[in-house]
Amino acid sequence: MAEDSGSTARGDEPAAREPTGQQSDAGAPSRKDWWALAALCIPLIMVSIDGTILNVALPSIAKALNTTNTQLVWINSGYIIMFGATILFSGNLADKYGRKWTLVVGMLVFITGSIWSGVSTTANSLIAARMLQGIGGGLVAPSTLALITNIFRPPARARAIAIWAGISGVGVALGPILGGILLSAFFWGSVFFVNILVVGVGLVMVFFLVPNSKDADAPRIDYVGVVLSMLGLFAFFYFLIQWPNLHITNYKLLIALGLSSVLMGGFVFWELKNKNPLLEVRFFLMKSFTVGILSISIVFFALFGLLFQLTLYLQAVQGYSPLSAGFALVPFALLLLVAAPAAPRLAERVGNRWLVAAGMIILTAGMVTFIFTTTTTGYFVVFVGLVLSGAGIAFVQPPSSNAIMSSVPQTKTGMASAANAAIRQVGGSMGIALIGGVAALVYGNQLTNPGR
Repeated sequence: MAEDSGSTARGDEPAAREPTGQQSDAGAPSRKDWWALAALCIPLIMVSIDGTILNVALPSIAKALNTTNTQLVWINSGYIIMFGATILFSGNLADKYGRKWTLVVGMLVFITGSIWSGVSTTANSLIAARMLQGIGGGLVAPSTLALITNIFRPPARARAIAIWAGISGVGVALGPILGGILLSAFFWGSVFFVNILVVGVGLVMVFFLVPNSKDADAPRIDYVGVVLSMLGLFAFFYFLIQWPNLHITNYKLLIALGLSSVLMGGFVFWELKNKNPLLEVRFFLMKSFTVGILSISIVFFALFGLLFQLTLYLQAVQGYSPLSAGFALVPFALLLLVAAPAAPRLAERVGNRWLVAAGMIILTAGMVTFIFTTTTTGYFVVFVGLVLSGAGIAFVQPPSSNAIMSSVPQTKTGMASAANAAIRQVGGSMGIALIGGVAALVYGNQLTNPGR
């Protein structure tokens, strides 16, 4: 609970926590701890990749399965919707029954959804399979960060979370790259079958290298909160993803927005009065937690919106092949991979607040750079925008994630990690919906009124 956060926010060990890592009394991580981090990064990068890998595969899928536009939207967004809708529930499952075993179940569900996706012969079957994948991803994402927080103690925890954050961002950026490579050699189902090998290796590593942890005093799961949050998030993600395809006054959108508002309002009210909440809403009274959540949401708004729109721009406007469009994003992925692990050292020198502020400024400069892209713009402008955006995101995400996880009791890391993952999905979905929707409106107006 929030009142317990005093000692755990400083990294002290709570009495109710199971021993996890193999660190010394001084808090120095062992080699086994770093191998555990490597094992946790494998499922994380795979679920991150699957959020964007379909961006380059959708034309091939549309042709092979003869999909409608609406079905194509749901093939791409069904994963994101179910991912986001199950996150809070999975965080509580992890705290109560064990973070390692929740992760393992999530990986198995994810692989099952991947196999089903790859062998689907109809659009509706693929939509259902993608939703199952999303449930698996929703079980995986919170567990990885919660396990890292329990394995590592400060100051090594900040470095471990920075690597986790960098890998998460790299996975999102690698999606179009890997999709382009696979589509150049194999049929569209290969973008799903590759998960089997990668997650299979991850399962073996997690089983042998990652120690389990859970809240020894975890109360019974708040099932009322589970229902309210899942339905509320589902309605909200439906609204976000569908509004660019429907008029804002469409009754389906209005119903979804109204339901989301009522359900999420009811969720907050229920959690405030419940002694054993699904999400401790009072965490948001802590400045470090709230600022971290807001920073993460902004970063993923920019990240998902940028990659979604840029992939379309490179292929539809600049005439890039899926493979070329994917490789055009390599500088972005490399910046995240290199800069994110360096962020904790920079934070130690200048402070978290100044590093996050600098990252936001750099990210803004990168996003502004893309305003200057036109039908005749060379790759240099795109390259500069990618470098600036990658550096900005790398400087913001690790310290923000560390602030979120360090501000709550260590027995509640599953809950905090779930909140972190949920806000990333909300921010990412809003980025795709708002940036994509605005771009569609601008392009539509230019087509309707050429020369203006």
